[in-house]
Amino acid sequence: MPVNLKIEYPDGQFTALWEITEDEYSLLQMASLDKAGLDTFSSLKNPGRRLEWLAVRALLKHFYPSVPTIDYLKNGKPILIGHSGKISISHSGRMVGISVHPDKAPGIDVEMLHPRIIKIADRFLAESEKIYVGSVPSVEQLTAIWGAKEVMFKVYGQDNISFKNDFEIKPFVLSLKGKLEGLVHRRNDSMIIPMEYMKVGDFMLVQTAY
Repeated sequence: MPVNLKIEYPDGQFTALWEITEDEYSLLQMASLDKAGLDTFSSLKNPGRRLEWLAVRALLKHFYPSVPTIDYLKNGKPILIGHSGKISISHSGRMVGISVHPDKAPGIDVEMLHPRIIKIADRFLAESEKIYVGSVPSVEQLTAIWGAKEVMFKVYGQDNISFKNDFEIKPFVLSLKGKLEGLVHRRNDSMIIPMEYMKVGDFMLVQTAY
């Protein structure tokens, strides 16, 4: 399971992707789980979910010799136990990714590029976004917007969010990589979330870029 990509930022954030190529046994050896981790792993039944779960912990171990324990809040947000940093996790198909920041809430989303996103675009595109994507948006452009809104959701951390009505991605010109600016418009609440995107093979990566 090679590290496909690692991005380090001046403020201490790093983002990393790993592609799952190993079987479950190999990943289990790499993850070096303690008893609590083994108990949690044993409770997972879906084979794909078991591989993703192990791969995330093996990836974290790659960067931290003393592996922090990953736990989850009631809303499903991952947290690091025994480590001061904050973590965000994403997985899509055979690709898993983590983003860790020393003090700010990071966000990461990795999505496999697939034409099906065109059929659901109306569910998450704001009216302002429909204008700049045009009548025939590309799979890459739509996936970047969807991924950015997933990142915003992870950072913003509130319930009952509408990707279409509460989140807006400012206009951008699609390239292999670039900057994105996300705006939260919700009741009396507003927030700007800086991000960047990058096409990585058949995947689109979006992560916070403070």
